[in-house]
Formats: sequence, C-alpha cells, structure tokens
Amino acid sequence: MSNGSDERMAVTAAVASLVAALTLAPLIKGSTWLFAAAIMVLAVMVTGIVGRQLARGWWPAVVGLQAVVLFLAVVVLFARGEIADPPGAVRLLSDLLDTGLQTTQSQSPPVDATRGIVLLAAGGTGLVALAVDILATSFRQPALAGLPLLAMYCIPAALLDDGLPWYLFLIAAAGFLLLLSADAGDRVRAWGRVLASAGQRPARAGGDTGLARGGRRVGLAAVALAVAIPYFVPGLDNQLLGGSGDGSDGSGGTVITRINPILDMRRDLNDPVDTELLAYTTTVADPAPLRIVTDDEYDGKTWKPSGKKIPRANNVSKGLPAAPGLTAAVKTSSESSQIEIYRLRETYLPLPYPAKTVTGLSGEWLYDPDTLNVIGNKVDTTQARYGVEFTEVTPTADQLANAGAAPDEIVEQYTQLPDDMPAEIERTARNVAGNGSFYEQAVRLQEWFRTGGGFVYNTKAPETKNGDGSAQAIVEFLKAREGYCVHYASTMAVMARQLGIPARVAVGFLPGSVQTENTRIISSRDAHAWPELYFAGVGWVRFEPTPRSGQAAPDWTLPNTGTNSDTPDSQTSTTTAPDTSEGDASSTAEAEATQEQQEAGSTAADGGFSVPWQPVVLLLIVLLGLAAPRTASVVAGRRRWQQAVTASGMATAAWDDLRLGLSDLGVRWAASWTPRAVRQRLNDDYQLTPEQSAALERLVEELESALYAPPSDEPGRAAADRRHDVGLVVGAVAVQKSGRTRWTARLWPGSGLTALAGLTPWITSRFRRGASSSDPDEGGTAGRKPREKAGSSRS
Repeated sequence: MSNGSDERMAVTAAVASLVAALTLAPLIKGSTWLFAAAIMVLAVMVTGIVGRQLARGWWPAVVGLQAVVLFLAVVVLFARGEIADPPGAVRLLSDLLDTGLQTTQSQSPPVDATRGIVLLAAGGTGLVALAVDILATSFRQPALAGLPLLAMYCIPAALLDDGLPWYLFLIAAAGFLLLLSADAGDRVRAWGRVLASAGQRPARAGGDTGLARGGRRVGLAAVALAVAIPYFVPGLDNQLLGGSGDGSDGSGGTVITRINPILDMRRDLNDPVDTELLAYTTTVADPAPLRIVTDDEYDGKTWKPSGKKIPRANNVSKGLPAAPGLTAAVKTSSESSQIEIYRLRETYLPLPYPAKTVTGLSGEWLYDPDTLNVIGNKVDTTQARYGVEFTEVTPTADQLANAGAAPDEIVEQYTQLPDDMPAEIERTARNVAGNGSFYEQAVRLQEWFRTGGGFVYNTKAPETKNGDGSAQAIVEFLKAREGYCVHYASTMAVMARQLGIPARVAVGFLPGSVQTENTRIISSRDAHAWPELYFAGVGWVRFEPTPRSGQAAPDWTLPNTGTNSDTPDSQTSTTTAPDTSEGDASSTAEAEATQEQQEAGSTAADGGFSVPWQPVVLLLIVLLGLAAPRTASVVAGRRRWQQAVTASGMATAAWDDLRLGLSDLGVRWAASWTPRAVRQRLNDDYQLTPEQSAALERLVEELESALYAPPSDEPGRAAADRRHDVGLVVGAVAVQKSGRTRWTARLWPGSGLTALAGLTPWITSRFRRGASSSDPDEGGTAGRKPREKAGSSRS
C-alpha cells in the first residue's frame, strides 16, 4: 500500500505503543520516564517514515536504520558523556541496566525513576515500538503487532499485587483497536470509493460507513465484555484486570516475601524533600537508632536478610524471645515506645532493639528469632500505629573487652564471606585493627573510620555497578575515603568478619528530631545503617563508624580505643581525642551534606534521571525536519483525495498528483501546455512503455472529460486505479533520473516544501479572520470543478 498509508500506520503504531506504555505508570514514580519513552517512540516512528522513503519499502534497511537511531537516542539520553567512546557508552548502559534490574528485584512498586529504571522503561518501550512498527507497517500484520503490546501490558499486571486498574486495560485495548482500525481502513481504501445508494451523499473513501460504525461497536463491546466478565464469572481469575490482591494460595503462608531497605538508603538520604515518615514517643531520654531490619548475609554485592523460612507460629502477638546472647550480667532496663507510621511502606516493622512485645498491629506479623526482625505476612507498615515494650541494653567496655569466645554456630554463620573478596580489604583491616582482643580491634576500626583515617561523610559518593555495599564499592571507598553510612557499615562489618568477629549490618533510622520532651519525628533523611558485632555474654552490640553529624559513637565503644600503651594517660588521650576530631569531621560532613542536598533539588534523587533537553530537542528538530517535507506532501495529497468526491474531482486530483510528483523529480512544463501537449512531451522525452503510455493516456482523457464534458453522475474509475496510473508514469520518469534526484524526491520533495510554505498564509488568515481560508494544498484542484486548462497549473 502507498499514498500515505505507510505513514498513517507508522503514526498509529507509535500511538498504540505509547498508550500501552502508560500501563507502566503504577510501577514507576513520577512522569519523567514517560517523556523518555515518548522520545524513543517518536524516534522509531520518524525514522521509519523517512527510512521507507529512502529504502523504497525494503524492510531490512528500514529496520536497521530504526535500530541505529533508537540506540543513538538511548545513548543521547543516558550516556551522552560517553558518545565519543562507544565501548564506554555500551559499558555505562550495561551498568545502568544491571542497576535497574537489581532495583526491580529488590524493591516493590512504585520505584523511584532512577536512571537504570528509566532506561529499562524507555528502552523497553522503544523496542516494543520498533516491533509494533515492523509488524504493523512493514509487514501489514497489525493483529500480530498486538503481541508486543500484550507483553508490555503483562509486566505490570504480573508485578502489581492487585493487578492493573481496569481503566488502564481500556486505554491499552483502545490503542490496539486503533491499530486494527487504521489497517482495515487502508484495506477498504484499496478497493476504491465506497458507493452510496441513490439519494445519499457520496461517501469519502475509507470514511464513516455503516461497516466502520459496526466495527467500532463490535470492538467496544468486546473490550467492555473483557472488563466485565471476570467480575461476574465465579472462579475466573481477574488478576490481569485488577484482582483482590490478597495473594492467598492456601498453602499456609510459611514463606514471606521480603524487600531490602539497604538498597534504598542512598535515595532516601538524597531526597530533596525531607518526608516525615513516622513519629514516636519513648521513655528513653537518649534513644538508640530505630531498627527496621538486620542484614545477616553477604554475597559480595550487598547485605541482605537471610532467606530462611519463618513459621507462622512466630507471631509477635505472642511476644518475642530474648535477645540472642544477652545474659543477666549486662545492665538492662525495661522501656516502651508508641510508634505511628505516616508515609512509610515497609515489609519490616520499625522497632527498637531488642523488642519484647508489640501491640496494636493489624494483620499477621512474624518474627525471626535469630535477628528479631519483624516481618509482615502480606501486610506492610502503611498507617500502622503500635506500642512496643523493649529492653534498653547498656554494656560496659570491660564486659566487651573481657567477653569470651562466641559459640561456634555464631562464628560459622556470621563470619562467612565470598571466596573472591579482594585481598586489599583484609590487608587494610589487619593493618588498622592490629593485635589484641576482638573488642580492641573493633574499637580501632571504628576510630579509624570516624577520626583517624581521614574519611568524609558524603551521600553523593560515586556509585559502583554492583551497589554501595559490594566488594567493589568497599575497595573504591577505601581509596576515595568518602561515602555514606552504607559504605561505613558494610566495610566495617566485612572487615570484622575477616578478623574473625561475628558481624552483620542493621538498617533503620537515627532518633530523629525532638518535638516535645519524649516525642520525636523521623524523616527520610534520618535513614541510617550501622554494623552490629557479637560478643559472648552481651549478644549483638551496635558500633558507629559513620562520621555523621548528630550521631555519636556509643559509650561502650569509646574507652581504650586502640593504643598498645598500658598507661592510663595514653588510654585517656586516645579516648578523648575522637570527641574533638569527631566534632570537626562531623561539622565538615554536615556542611557538605547540606550543600549537596541543596544541589540535589534539580533531580529526584542521586542516580535519578533527568531529561537532557538540549540534545533531545536538537535530535527531535533534526528528525522532524527530515520528516516534515515528506509528511507535508503526503498529508496534502491525502487531503486532496479526500476532497475528490466526484469523477471530475478525482481526475483533477490525479493530474495534480502527476504534476507534483514529476515536479519533485525536476520535470516542469509550461503553463500554456495542454494535457495532450504534456502527454506528447513525456512520451518523447522519457520513452514510456506501452503500459505506461496507456496509463498517461487515461489520465489525460479523464482530465479533458472533467474540463470540457458536461457534468455527469457516473462514478468513473476507482481512486486506487487512478493513483496506480500516476505511480506508473512517475515511476517511469524516476528510473531515468539520477540516484541523488530520486533520493531528494523521496526525502525532501519540493511539493512538501511548497505545502509547508503554503501553511503560513493559511495560519495567518486564520488568526486574522478567525475562519477557514485557502487550502494549504498548493495548486490542488480536487474538490471543485476545474475551469482552467491543465497546463495552467503552477509548476
């Protein structure tokens, strides 16, 4: 098919793809990703339109061109700093994809629009648009084009607990139906004009016929039934259209789906909006951080909670067990807190450690006896209000220094590390920690991070491919000596394990800002991570290596901080020094963090995606500039034929097509030439074949009949037949022109430029008179009965 049908299908395919992409909206926060997706779809569409003209419909060349332009668009949006280094750009894109995939595996929707996530969404939408364009436009198989659209729809339908809202299904279905309708319209137009019965107005080709109206009714009825039936048929799973989301599988629910809050830490700390997450009151004057989860497994890429099953018998409503390893020799006190969640949605329950009882919760909450993590079984913390009874543990430095050996099972489980850990991490750990007890080594590590090692707190430290807690990130952190709490906590916990000290990482919140005497507000920027080390007789003990303002190291970690001297003076000096140095380091870190947070206002979070408008606008201008003349020529031709509702109108429309098509190839004729003179000149100059000459003869005869014969109600030949004759004659002339002339006629036709120029007075007259004026289709005579000779048309 031709005469604008390819362009029409390309535009429709792009619309269908972009509409289908809207179903991803519940998965990603904000709308930035949609702009990027629209750019990808537009790049595919415009390149397809231009490519089909350059390659004369040879689909391998068109697809190759589209793929190249799509990749360039991805590079411009996501790796423009590496444009001069193609391998570097590919590596950067690969890293972003890995980061995005890790986010999808570790976070529940909606996720933040980080660069990795936007690359997944926009790049995936671009690939779907490419597949739809190939199937619908190049192969003319719009029904098969529904498969990639369905694949895109199934992604959010499978990831969302409650399925997709029904209105998003309607939107996606409307895009697919639009695609089918456009193809059906083209197929009807290929048969010519739809004839009307006596007394009726002639129908426009491909117009609003009874068949078209019936097709729309059938399509709408089918979509409505697809939405309605699942709600009325018992037992029919309607998850794809928005299920109940209860997730009940009848198996007893012994395994609980987890998320890992440590992976969100950088985003929370760099959020330009410091969102209030929860409020709590406590009986402790100087409370410890509020813990969400303990990550006790390390795979070389990140810390995460162990994946063991939790029996439903471990319900917090029955109380929690005693803290592992804690004995009566340690000073403790019973305390309480009341917690109210504002805008925090977590599978894990924020609690002080170690909690004893939790009351006031809705739903089923289970505890892990080894970590005392409390996890919701198909429930989260949204709008939760609950009370906690917990134990305030206050060990002494002597108790920790004199702790005996930890149980073998604790040592075995909490000192495990991957075999391929970089050697420089352990080498650094042993150089810093020196000799002595586990406690002395741990204190030296903490002091080195806080004061002695020259480390700086920086939430904008460079990211690495495998995450901020990975072995690679630890190596980079030790070199750069700047990072945020995940770097410090992860590095100290790994080093402790290498020294033989059982260690894990806890994730939660700093105590927050004081509102009243015992009430505090915790916001997103209070997110924090810290290492916990195990000492026999005491259990798990918090250390604080992060030199962050507002969070001092625990008292039990300060004495005897790492000299080998036995004199009290030496011990005193090493004890008091961290306080002064810490204040300086903390002040510096606080100033840097404040400046960085102000700079973060332009993006949603560190690693977030922002559209590079200058190169994007430039790219769009270039693409639109390339496509504009051809598109204008096609639109003008289509409008010309839409106005041709009579035989005489179609005759003059065909003659205008012939004149403009030959004009694009550089063929001109004098205004004084009659149609027969034009016929003779073309036959003489271009040696037309008998078939081509016959086609030209029919066009001349029909034009003369339209100009000079009495008006007639005879419909004459179909519009498709007339266009076919025009194509034969123009094609005969085109093959005798140079390749440059043919390419210019396809990509940059003079008729299109003239049509664009004709829009200026038309738009101006609209503004001046507020009414319709002359047709922007220059020189077109279709739709009105011609009175001038054919040769009088402007060339």
